[in-house]
Amino acid sequence: MRAFVFALLAGLAAFPAYAQRLAPTIPASGRTAAAFVPAGYALLPEGRATGDLNQDGRPDVALVLRPLAENRPYYDSETMPGRILLVLFATARGYMLAEQANQVMLCKNCGGQYGDPFAGLTIRKGVLVVNHYGGSSWRWGVSSKFRYQQRGFYLIGETTTLGRSSGDCENVAGSPGGEYHDINFVTGAYEVRKISETCQVLVHQRGKRKPAPLRRLANYTPET
Repeated sequence: MRAFVFALLAGLAAFPAYAQRLAPTIPASGRTAAAFVPAGYALLPEGRATGDLNQDGRPDVALVLRPLAENRPYYDSETMPGRILLVLFATARGYMLAEQANQVMLCKNCGGQYGDPFAGLTIRKGVLVVNHYGGSSWRWGVSSKFRYQQRGFYLIGETTTLGRSSGDCENVAGSPGGEYHDINFVTGAYEVRKISETCQVLVHQRGKRKPAPLRRLANYTPET
């Protein structure tokens, strides 16, 4: 079932490709965060997070911008502009653009019957976390964690979940047929849990994999 769900996410890969091509030009600096919102875009509700990302003692800002076109009844995520994520470093005179990611945000219609898949944006202990959630009778979730290092933002962790919308098992963490996958790409540490349809634990494994080169935020799409 997990393969089915994330095959669905992989099928959405065309969306980021078009979003990359149609993404607007963002100014390099501005006095306020609002100065970075281009014409034809608006801040997504709950699409703002504040915290120190580059460890300079100033409160940086992450913004999720949505194209105004997505409110149109004929909006097509494959041919029209998509959502973008901006990371702004605070400076003595305002903000500077640190990262523009045109592929990380799933489209408004990419959550299936659940609806808009955007599930929040946070900055905690210098880590930027982007959350998506969607599906129908089966619900999937993706939590992507990024950290600023080596003069760029890199994916350092990812948590994916799968479960029934009807509810969880009584004595096991998760729902019938559910799965949980978590990995730290820096250390290689991972955890996997799989539950049967009768709420039996099929797999519960922790271990370490050989770390691979980290992926840049600017080139990342939430898929497996």
